[in-house]
Amino acid sequence: MEIIAKTFAGLEDLLAQEIEDAGGKDIRLIKRGVKFEGDDELLYRCILSLRTVLRLLVPIFKFKAHTEKDLYYKVKKLSWEDFLDLSQTFAIDCVANSKVFSHSKFVALRVKDAICDRYRANYGDKRPDVNVQNPDVPINVHVNNLDVTILLDVSGFSLHQRGYRTKEHIAPLNEALAAGLLLLSDWDRKTNLYDPMCGSGTILVEAAMMTQNIAPRLFSTKKFAIEKWENFDAMLWKRVKKALKHQIEPSSTQIYGSDISPKFVQMAKFSAKSAAVDDIITVDQADFFTKKNSLNEGFIVSNPPYGERLKEEDIVTFYKEIGNTFKREYSGFKAWIISSNFQALKFIGLKPSKKIPLKNGALDCKFQKYEMYSGSKKAVKN
Repeated sequence: MEIIAKTFAGLEDLLAQEIEDAGGKDIRLIKRGVKFEGDDELLYRCILSLRTVLRLLVPIFKFKAHTEKDLYYKVKKLSWEDFLDLSQTFAIDCVANSKVFSHSKFVALRVKDAICDRYRANYGDKRPDVNVQNPDVPINVHVNNLDVTILLDVSGFSLHQRGYRTKEHIAPLNEALAAGLLLLSDWDRKTNLYDPMCGSGTILVEAAMMTQNIAPRLFSTKKFAIEKWENFDAMLWKRVKKALKHQIEPSSTQIYGSDISPKFVQMAKFSAKSAAVDDIITVDQADFFTKKNSLNEGFIVSNPPYGERLKEEDIVTFYKEIGNTFKREYSGFKAWIISSNFQALKFIGLKPSKKIPLKNGALDCKFQKYEMYSGSKKAVKN
């Protein structure tokens, strides 16, 4: 079975490695994603355990369409009954890159019409209902020039969602991207980790789950779309879950976070408790610039403000102070910072040893590593 996994631009190699570790075969990188081969057991494992994935899609039909009428009739002829029961709901999501099919919403509408008309013709004018919010069978249509691929979305929602954050938790960092940052860094999962501007705690929770080898969606209470499919193997699903639970291991690593906002501190604590990792996460309210470092060694990963709500001179001062605090309080630490404000990054005052281009939503970002040597760099090397 062919499976397509989607992710953020810049995380494709990480996702491919995760898929290989899970047992995927014939792995190929694509734009913002990975194609691979696997069976139902692998698919179930990927749904529950991949940290950097956003969507998992299974192609079910592929064909060429030369006109909108051609698209309609070819979709209508497809054996939809193998995937969509009359009593189930569905929704269509479309991505079109084509001169012939230039409007993705119109393509989605024609595909929906063709499916409904097939059922009406074969089942006495009865048809499955559309449910845009929570469909039983989410259907994706990808059009590239004249090539049409129809895929099923195995989850029905973005897999960055782990279930430990509520809708009220405003977070500038998506869970899958936070996991990607930790995987891109050279954090060994054993060194104590600190996020000095932790916000609602996404980096903290992702790190805590990693260090204990907890699959990110293993304890999610949300129903995945695949669980409603006719060929869903409930026994196999339980076996995969059981195997993943057996892989969880205790960790002595401590994860620390702080934030100047009491509201964010409470959110971070709530997230840690919801994810059942609050035993290794400590969060306190503090101003990073005045807080005295009590850790002997450690690793910093953080997503500071990019400056959208600050004046230019304020954000420059802010980033200068990040660098000053690193040098003053965190000698011997390694730190990774992600930011879309490339100009402000220059004012940290430390030369980054690594720079990785990434996307945070629509924002172009840099993920940069800084090493605060306790002596001179030359002395440390010797």
